[in-house]
Amino acid sequence: MPDSEAAVRKRIRGLLAQLYGGDSFVETVSDGISLRQAGVSSHALVALLVAMEDEFGFEWDDDVRPEALRSIESLAGHVLSLPE
Repeated sequence: MPDSEAAVRKRIRGLLAQLYGGDSFVETVSDGISLRQAGVSSHALVALLVAMEDEFGFEWDDDVRPEALRSIESLAGHVLSLPE
C-alpha cells in the first residue's frame, strides 16, 4: 500500500530534521511555505533532494518543474505522483 500524503510529508520532515540537526527548525515550517523563504539554502535543498532519492527510491528527472521543489507539500506531491 503506498504512503499517504501525510506519511510522505512526515518522512520529508524527518529528512529535514536530520539535515538540520533536530526538530526545532522543522516544527516552525508549514507544509505550504516556500523552503527558500523558510531559510533553506540551495546547498541544503540539494542535500534534501539527494536524501529523498535514497528515502523514496527514485531519481529526480533533469526536467523536474521548479514548482515541485518549492515546499514540503509540493515535494510530497511529486513523490506521490511517481509511478510505482
